[in-house]
Amino acid sequence: MSGQKSFRDLLAPHCGGETLDRLVRYAELLEKWSRCHNLVRYTGREELVTRHLLDSLVAAPLMGSHGRLIDVGSGAGLPGVPLLAACPGFSGVLLEPREKRWAFLKLVIRELGLDARAERARYHDLENGRLWDAVTVRAVGKQPEILGWARSRLAANGTVFLWTTQKAEEGLREVTDWRVLSSALPGLDRGRLVRLQPCFT
Repeated sequence: MSGQKSFRDLLAPHCGGETLDRLVRYAELLEKWSRCHNLVRYTGREELVTRHLLDSLVAAPLMGSHGRLIDVGSGAGLPGVPLLAACPGFSGVLLEPREKRWAFLKLVIRELGLDARAERARYHDLENGRLWDAVTVRAVGKQPEILGWARSRLAANGTVFLWTTQKAEEGLREVTDWRVLSSALPGLDRGRLVRLQPCFT
């Protein structure tokens, strides 16, 4: 796209080193694949970076230094890929049942050298047994149902991160047995990052 800033120029104020290299490559792949497969909606590179990549990275400072992440309904890899790129102490699983998106995620993992794998599955198809330090969910419905699934799969001090709307956040505050914290997503009107941790009695 001529006349636009490079992805490196857009991302450099927010990260550096290997994280920057990985996110630039990821943005290039998103741009290329979205021309044919409509992976994400955006009007230009600046919106792709701000609305999708930086929006995803909001959770990075809240995740800790290491652990295991599962991204539910990963789609084009948001927010899982940016978080794994920015948090090298984390390994991850990107869950995506749709074949073309799953194939894209496998390519991204290989190209970026992420400690991750893509699984072509829905969250309720996964067997019990693994515990996760972070469960991430962006632009996926059935949030109370996902919370019920996630509760028994969180490690000690594990957190569910939900990218959602202000209206949906109000409903989540009525969910029992969860501690709910939220913050505004920069640049998004009424967008919220909601963090939930189980309350054990």
